[in-house]
Amino acid sequence: MTLPACSTRMRVFLNPPQEGIIATETTILSPVRFLKGVGPKSAGILAKAGVETIEDLFYYVPRAYTDWSEVSEVDRLRVGDRVTVIVKVLSSDLNRWRGGRSVFMAALEDDSGAIFARWYNQPYLKTTLTKGSKIVLSGEVRFDRHARRKEFINPAFELMGEKDVAELVHAGRIVPEYSQTGGISGKRIRRIMKTALDRHLDEVTELLPAWVVKRRSLPARRDAFRDVHFATSLEIAGRARMRLAYEEFFLFQVVVAARRRRLKTREAGVKGYTWDKHEHERFLGSLPFELTAAQNRVISEIRTDIEEPGTMNRLLQGDVGSGKTVVAAAAMHHAVAAGFQVAIMAPTEILAEQHYASISSLLGALGDRIVLLRGGMKAKERAEALESISTGAAAVVVGTHALIQKGVEFHRLGLVIVDEQHRFGVTQRAALRKKGRSPDVLVMTATPIPRTLSLTVYGDLDVSVIDELPPGRTPITTAVRDESGRGRVYDFLRSQVEDGRQVFIVYPLVEESDKIELAAATKMHEELNRKIFPDIAIGLVHGRMKAEDKASVMNAFSSGEISILVSTTVVEVGVDIPNATVMVIEHSERFGLAQLHQLRGRVGRGEHRSYCILMVGRGASDEARERIQVLADTSDGFVIAERDLKLRGPGEFMGVRQHGIPKFAVADLVMDMRLLVNAREDAFELLEQDGALAEPESRAVVDAIKRRFKGRGALIDVG
Repeated sequence: MTLPACSTRMRVFLNPPQEGIIATETTILSPVRFLKGVGPKSAGILAKAGVETIEDLFYYVPRAYTDWSEVSEVDRLRVGDRVTVIVKVLSSDLNRWRGGRSVFMAALEDDSGAIFARWYNQPYLKTTLTKGSKIVLSGEVRFDRHARRKEFINPAFELMGEKDVAELVHAGRIVPEYSQTGGISGKRIRRIMKTALDRHLDEVTELLPAWVVKRRSLPARRDAFRDVHFATSLEIAGRARMRLAYEEFFLFQVVVAARRRRLKTREAGVKGYTWDKHEHERFLGSLPFELTAAQNRVISEIRTDIEEPGTMNRLLQGDVGSGKTVVAAAAMHHAVAAGFQVAIMAPTEILAEQHYASISSLLGALGDRIVLLRGGMKAKERAEALESISTGAAAVVVGTHALIQKGVEFHRLGLVIVDEQHRFGVTQRAALRKKGRSPDVLVMTATPIPRTLSLTVYGDLDVSVIDELPPGRTPITTAVRDESGRGRVYDFLRSQVEDGRQVFIVYPLVEESDKIELAAATKMHEELNRKIFPDIAIGLVHGRMKAEDKASVMNAFSSGEISILVSTTVVEVGVDIPNATVMVIEHSERFGLAQLHQLRGRVGRGEHRSYCILMVGRGASDEARERIQVLADTSDGFVIAERDLKLRGPGEFMGVRQHGIPKFAVADLVMDMRLLVNAREDAFELLEQDGALAEPESRAVVDAIKRRFKGRGALIDVG
């Protein structure tokens, strides 16, 4: 971030300042390296944790607190007490051993009696805790069996000198415990934090609107910074953290509300299209089945968006097999009937080809021309596709990332559909939108999104949920098995194949290595072919195969020529084989629950009873086995997603960094759900009151957003 010129009154040095030397007359917006006790080296370490300015440092909140506020007299100490004593050093001794190890021992006393303390491998204490030093010491009372006396081992301490107890930092109080970033100790961070607060706390100003602070009964921002670091009670520390977490959520939700407000206003000169009742009846009449009540409800919500003057920006959630594609096809047909083009972006070529086939089946009979654009096309084939897109001859264009490449020009793009959005980032979605002039956007996902993430990752979208499966979908029986049961699993697979059914066997991505993943799947394919099922047709598909080879194997599996398909996670979404009744997932402990649920959804799509077998590796922990059992206990995707989010956190759940969510310094997307909901409500109300964010209170919020979310300008374009 480039700081405002006024943020630091800086004197110019020909040589860089040394560590710990104050080189500037600092303000709260100054780089943290100019704070006493920091310097360039430590500043570099702190920068990796997101701390660049002194204000950033205030948001570097403790990970926990230790309550050393209970002060006792020495003669009242009991073994096991975790207390603080104020004592003087009577005597001390340092013993050194070979290898550099040492123990420093000190005899301590107050007016009531004496006690001993030992510190291991801290030889510098010989010159720190000298005879007569008055110290505040906090720790757990132990009993030395050999010397038959009470003692402290490696206790926290602080020299008193002329200090008042209220000025203590490391002992005798509620002590903040910080994550030790890159070798900077928690004790040193406490010293740095105390210096920063002493020098710059008075510069802290309120950035939340007064009505928000009052409505939510929030502590003042200045008080929150003081108390989250050096509170007088754990309750006060908790309230301070809550205030700062709310603030982070509020700032981000203002970004979301501003983005949503912009997208709701269609650019001048771009006409919307009305919902044609006759065309909708024609579409419904072409279907060989009736839509569910949930599908009809969601289509009605999309219809409302289309008929409004603003741009549709909607998330369509639906569990695997709920019929999202048919709903999307209804929206596509209306766009095409109104003279617009549709672009559908899928994360994999397999899914893009699956969409091409299913949409051709749904819309081809209505006269809509569908084109597939993917990587690896022959030059002539690609040129013909690009020409049909640019002239408007192609009504619906299905593709992967190839859709957003240079050279792909649409004639009149009116609707953008992004499938399995969690595989794409915000910038990719935006890039596809820019191929048209404010086209409507429909984002689809079969990964149930916990409410916390739907308010952040997709906070600028309206949300529709298909919460009903079409009739005829059979429940999937899920079982957890380990290596001891592998023989019985193979016997079961053979029985299914003999009954005319088909089987998936999926391997995970191991340690983010395509090579290892490929080797594991290839080895399994060879072993099954040679040793286990030499008389059964077995195929192999993985992400590094050529598109035509992949398509050939998938077509053979779809037609029934192949009975068992060994695969990596390329089959996670979009593969629809009604005759496949068994999904075996190897090393299931290496997958997230949401991904396992997606894979399980590849079976159970036909009339036959289906099964998912979760194989657990030998080294799987009890915790991993317990987590996997969640899949066996429920088929509710939202229950699974919530559990997955709590277990893995948002970053692991769906790679939220690429989606434009900042790394919150204080707020926790799992723990602080209620704060997020409140912050969202208040942020959207602020935009209702001041849509341009032009009022003084709003400008303070905008300035804070630019400071807090620095480096993410494309995603925080507000004000």
